[in-house]
This record gives sequence, structure tokens and C-alpha cells, in this order.
Amino acid sequence: MRWKGWALGLALALACTSEQPGRPDAGPGGDNPGDGNEGSPFTRQVLDGAEMTLAPLALAVGPGDRVGVAYYARVLDRVHEIRFVEWKDGQASEPELVATVEMVSGLSVAYDSAGKAAVSYLGGPTDTNVSVYWKQNDLAVSYRNGPGSWTEEVVVRESDEAAAGNPLADAGFLVGLNPAIIFDGTKAYVAYRDGHNGQFGKQDWEASDLELAEGTPGSWTKRVLAMAGDTKAAYGGHISMVLGEGGQPALVHDQVADSAEGRGRNVLFQKRKADGSWTAPLQVQTVYDTQLGASLAWDAQAGYGVAVVDRTDDRLTYIGSGDGVTWSSPDPVFQSGSGGWYPALAFDPVMHEPHIAFYICSNAPSVTEQGCDARVDELRVAALIEGLEWRDVLVDAGGGWGTKLAFLSTGKRVLAYRDPWTTALKLAVEP
Repeated sequence: MRWKGWALGLALALACTSEQPGRPDAGPGGDNPGDGNEGSPFTRQVLDGAEMTLAPLALAVGPGDRVGVAYYARVLDRVHEIRFVEWKDGQASEPELVATVEMVSGLSVAYDSAGKAAVSYLGGPTDTNVSVYWKQNDLAVSYRNGPGSWTEEVVVRESDEAAAGNPLADAGFLVGLNPAIIFDGTKAYVAYRDGHNGQFGKQDWEASDLELAEGTPGSWTKRVLAMAGDTKAAYGGHISMVLGEGGQPALVHDQVADSAEGRGRNVLFQKRKADGSWTAPLQVQTVYDTQLGASLAWDAQAGYGVAVVDRTDDRLTYIGSGDGVTWSSPDPVFQSGSGGWYPALAFDPVMHEPHIAFYICSNAPSVTEQGCDARVDELRVAALIEGLEWRDVLVDAGGGWGTKLAFLSTGKRVLAYRDPWTTALKLAVEP
């Protein structure tokens, strides 16, 4: 299938331009005249303009089209606030403090059926008895009681709480890396990486396990979904989870063998069966560098979809499956210069077509994340029209780091992302 958009023509026209650090005279982005966003169908607003690090963020749409965004904000050296902003009908709340942490790992947010937001992260009490570095080392979930009021619950503290019956898999204290949370009604599913003792390659990272906690505050069941103690498969590097076929949770994850949150490889799929058991990890795509991981989505008509970029050649692809067993061949969505980064996938609830948001860094190939060209970088979103070709539109001429994408009930798209130049947290919505 083909990708269509004016970015390709622009890339050819500007292919000889040199890389230039910093943003040009037009300024740091936004909705100012001459900022390059005149052709975008999206409106953009800054949710939090404080200078921050480029750290993970999360997006969820709840009942009544309330949009929740969770993110990290550094306030001191090795002191970060997890913050939450809720947007509805064009109005955003003031940033709310969810928790204060020293460790920055993945982050996930979801709404239950009653409209209550919850954020999952690596947290818990400061614990220097087991590690000088991993001062927070538990899987934590904070529930929103109301505007500005959050209650943290430590869900998992030790590796053996999700018992595998393997001495290596059941040893350690570092649980809760890169979590993903979803709800079925008011019951939460939280998938996470168990990094054991968080130190050695073979013992901890290559032997890392993918685990799951399910339940409600005060009542949790934990299990191992993929154990790597014997295989050294380094499971659970980056996780993306949805409520899929038959109302059962399904997820993708990758393999990170050298650290807690390094570059991953391959895309592995698992889902829960009707009897409550889980399928074994199924490698559905070979990828040599998944960057920040694959993005999974599900639609009642289209089935499962996965978007992932391979940073070795900056090739963004899409694969689909009706049952999670048989998957299509990778369909190229974008491969021009340095781009297709940080893909986020969602299905249009009206047309049941996949949409993928991604970042174009530069027209030149093989550019690093620190070397993007501020004159040409962009955040775009592409849609597969009638299963024939990918057509894309501009979201933000200022670019977008770590983008998350979702649909409102109206069929309008909403994206949360960081400005790669100012690090401000931004939201883009189709009016």
C-alpha cells in the first residue's frame, strides 16, 4: 500500500539542506501566524509549559470524552513529579500532582467505567535497603478521588508475588517497570516488567519477566505472563495493552536485554483466553530497534493492529490481525529521511480505519534523536483509507516527541505530546 502526503515532496525538495540545531526565527511553535501550522486541521494548546525533560507521557479518553494526560515533570535533580491534566470541551484543568518520585520509568493512565482516572508507574516508598539506585522499586497505581486528590496503592513489591516456581524468576525487588493499565468496568489490568535486582545483564535484564496484576484497590491477583529466567529472552521491555476480542486484555511487548529501558527488539503479542489463561509470547514482527516500543490497538471490525518503527532504517510499518494468531505482512507507512518515530496507533470508531501519529525528524537519513532539523521536523498522522493507501495530515509543524493518539466518541482525533524543542506538554484536537 502507498503512503501519500506533501511531506515526501518537501523531503525531495529540501534533501540537500543541512542540519541546524535550535528552532528558526518563527519561534517555538504554537498557533502563531507563520508558524507553519496554517494547513493543519488540528487546534493546539499547551497543557503545561514548564521546562521538563523528554520523559514518558500517557493519554486516555474516559466517559463523556474526558481526556486525561499523565506525565513527568522534573522539579529538582532526580526529583520528578507525576502530574495529571484533564481536558474536556476545549478546557484543561490545572496540572495536578499525582506522586513525587526519584525514578523515571514508563507511565500509563486509564479511566474506569465510572469515569475514575488511575495512573500506574514505578513508585512506592523510598527504599534504600535493597538498592542505592532503585530507590522506588514497586508497581504503584494512584487513583483519582476528585480534582487534585489522588490515593496511591502499592500493588506489587517483590518478584515472588507473581510466582513462577523458578528461583531466578521469583527473586528480586524491582517490579513495575514500564507499566500499562487498562480497565474492564472497574477492574484494572496492569502489566509490568519484573527486572529482579535491576543490576546484571544475564540475571536481571535478560531474565526479566512480563507480569500482570488484576483487581481493585486492596484486592489483586498477580501472575507471570512470560518468563525469561531460562530463555534469557528479556521480556516486557515496552508494553502496550488494550481490551480486545471478547472483552479480554491483549498486549504487545518487546525484548530489552541490556538495561531497564533501553532500545527494544521484535514485537511479541499475547492475549488472555476465555478460560483466563494467557497465550505464550508470539513474535508477530521482527524489528531490530523498536525505539520506544510498538503501539497496539483493537477495533471490533478491524481486529488488532500494531504500529512500530525500526530505527535501524526509520521504516514505520503497520500489521493487522483478526484473531491475534494470523497477522498480515508489514505494510510500509513511512520511510523517508529520519522519521516515522514514536508511532501511536488508534482506530477510527466510525470508519474503523487505522490512524498512526508519528514524528518526522529530518529529511536527511540516519539522524540521531539529538540532531533533528527544526526547520522541517513535523508531527503528522496518517490514515489507511479504504485499505488502499496511507494519507497523512499535519498535526504540528513544531514536531512531537513521545506522542499518544486516541479518538473521541465523535470520531475526532486527539493527541498528547511534548514539544521536542521546548519540552512543553501539548494537546492537539480536531475541532
